[in-house]
Order: sequence, then structure tokens, then C-alpha cells
Amino acid sequence: MHTTTELQAIATLAARRAGEHVLANLHRRGDVNSILRTDVKHKLDVEAQETATAVILSAFPDHAILGEETCDAPLPESDTVWIIDPIDGTINFFHGLPWWCCSVAVRHQGKAIAGAVFIPEMHQLYEATCDGPALCNGVPIRVSQTDRLDLAMLATGADKWDLGEHAFKFMRRVAEIAQRPRILGAAAVDMCMVAAGRLDGYFESGIYVWDMAAASLIVERAGGCCKTLKAYPGHRIAFLATNGRLHTACREALLPLL
Repeated sequence: MHTTTELQAIATLAARRAGEHVLANLHRRGDVNSILRTDVKHKLDVEAQETATAVILSAFPDHAILGEETCDAPLPESDTVWIIDPIDGTINFFHGLPWWCCSVAVRHQGKAIAGAVFIPEMHQLYEATCDGPALCNGVPIRVSQTDRLDLAMLATGADKWDLGEHAFKFMRRVAEIAQRPRILGAAAVDMCMVAAGRLDGYFESGIYVWDMAAASLIVERAGGCCKTLKAYPGHRIAFLATNGRLHTACREALLPLL
């Protein structure tokens, strides 16, 4: 087994290289494989995943990889699995919004042990190991100290498979118990903002494992709490990340709606 420091170095390098590839090709924002009302399949998604994969396999050729762009296969049966989201927030990226990122995590026997989230156009690199602090650009970060739900700022995501009444009841519930919720369009970026104390929590009723694998570790190492509320087929879960102080209140308010 490699050390967490060794694994973290490769996770960071893979996320950076993927992000740098996308940055070098910003002129290709419109270069898509398909575009729908709820999703964009971008050619740079595939290229960024290939870039990150090459970095990982050059260091650890025997490790398994699960990536968003190759997600049709079951979760690889391996003690060590790398999980890649090459562009989280693809619709934001397509429209020129800087709220997108490249996310790389590594799990050993089902537990996240290292992860990195690179937000290229904001020049921010978030990273953590299971035995170290959460960092942003090398500086330790901590979650907020907000302990009143009515003063909390929460973000959420609109699951593309559920954009009807079921999704909006979560929005209404958050608006009833906290400050007006934000939908910012990139789960991993949102969770990094929870880790940095800029948001107090993040909830999504149908998030994918590659969206949260790295960012959830970063939240936890920054002093926050992350929990799966419900599991679905196809690598999807209902998921809650908070500063910890608000976790029980958020969970009790949102869980009955699932």
C-alpha cells in the first residue's frame, strides 16, 4: 500500500493536468458531442479524463479507475479505485461560467484516502488526505461555525433525472428553514465552499459518486460532516454535506422528503 502522501501527490497532479488541458482549450467551449436541455456531453470531458487517467496509470498501473465518461461499467472490483470527474459543472463551462472543476479521488477498500479538486478559472486547488488537513492552495481551511439553521446558507443541486415537483419541494423546504438556497451548478465546487466556510451546507437528492468522492473527503478533513442519505442504482446517492453543527437539523428536515 502506498502512503497517503504519495497518493495525494498523484491525485493533485492528475486534477491539475486535466484542468490545464481544459484551460489550454477554452476556445473549444462549444465543441460538444451532444447537448440537451439538462446535460452537455463535451469532447473536453473525454480528453480531460484521458489526461487524468494517464497520470494515474503512469504512477500506479495496477490501480482501477472509475470515471464519469466511462461510467457504464460497474464499480471496479479492486482494493484501490481512482474516481475521476473530468469536468464537474459542464453546463457552466459550456456557457463560460468559471464555476466548474476537475476532481480526482482515490479510495482504498471503499474509503476515500486522498482527493483533489482543481477549479482552473478561479485558480484554486483544494486537497486532503484521510490523515491530514484540508487545504486550499496549500493553506489549511475550516468549515463555518454557523449553528443556527435560519442563518445558514445552503446550496443544492437539481438532479437532471428529477426536475419536476419532487426536486422543487426540496428547494421550498430549504427556503422555509434557512436562507434562500443556491443552485450553483457544480457539486464538487459547492462542497469545497462548504469546506472553506463560505457555504454552510450542500444537499442533492441524486448526486453521482464522482461528483462527491474528492470533495466529501475535503469537507470532512476541514471539520465538516458528509453522509449518504439514500442509495440508488447507477452510482447515484442522496447526499448531505454540512459544517457539522447543522448536520442533524438539516438531515431531519430533508430526509423525510426522499
